[in-house]
Amino acid sequence: MRALGSSQARPTRATVSPSPLVRGAAASALVLALGGLDDPEPPGPAVAPPAAAHDAAATGALCGPRAVPEGAACIPLPAPGAPLPEGGAVARFGPAGARPGPAGARGPAQAVEHIPRRPERPASAAAYAFPIGAPDQPPGFLLVEDAAAQVGAMPPGTQAAAMPPGSPVAAIGAARPEPPSWTRGVDIAATRGERVAALKLEGQEGKAEVAFVGELFGVTVATVHAVRAAERVRKVVVLHGHLDRPGPGVVAGAHLEAGDVVGYAGDSGSPGLVRLHLEARQLREGARLSDGDPKRLLDAAVTVPCDLRNVLPRR
Repeated sequence: MRALGSSQARPTRATVSPSPLVRGAAASALVLALGGLDDPEPPGPAVAPPAAAHDAAATGALCGPRAVPEGAACIPLPAPGAPLPEGGAVARFGPAGARPGPAGARGPAQAVEHIPRRPERPASAAAYAFPIGAPDQPPGFLLVEDAAAQVGAMPPGTQAAAMPPGSPVAAIGAARPEPPSWTRGVDIAATRGERVAALKLEGQEGKAEVAFVGELFGVTVATVHAVRAAERVRKVVVLHGHLDRPGPGVVAGAHLEAGDVVGYAGDSGSPGLVRLHLEARQLREGARLSDGDPKRLLDAAVTVPCDLRNVLPRR
């Protein structure tokens, strides 16, 4: 017998280390298991709505459906799939830094703002009434080779002698049933002394007010009309240029009804070519016309050229 308390010898178990082959297999299985776990996808970048869409949504009540604000102007959006309006939202004017000449004048151009025809308005001149010509048919329109445009296209140093003041102005070709461009007004063929009548514009409220009488496009009468469109009332300036003389009682501050005489056709500022220059410009919000200053009428900070078909009354 063994004495109590004596330690009994126990057999020792040898520690067996896994072979390299087993370790490699275990590592491969671990890698495969980890690879099967999908990492969470990072959140995509926030997409900001287009600025134009945001502006249109914020001001839709001011400009109406399918129109976006551009300064004080509401620029209409064409219907889906419809072609862009003539001239787009940007038009071309005369020599850089110069006051734009009459419609149809040719020469170097620069980009300026322009409110194009709204898609729902007819494209043809035959759909509209004009302040001159027979009431049952549209007048004839001219493409004009303006003296200022000719001078602007000439090499520097030759301009002063080539085109002295008072040089004749000529139309290119015969009068046509449609204007060569609506971008900056139209030039209408006329006979000297022909009556030019005041128009009541589409959506006009109240009478027109004479804002200016004097030299601009030759003898010019500018009338201001309050026009309601898209639940807003805007001021539209209509220029009647190259008159022989203004009508009786037509002075700044006078009020005219539809059919009143604005003036009589002539060739002032357009020697040798009797015509009426007709142009519409929308007054910017917050802008005011200075009394007696014709430059304000054409100042891009004050008025924006507008396609006449937006405001001319329908036949």
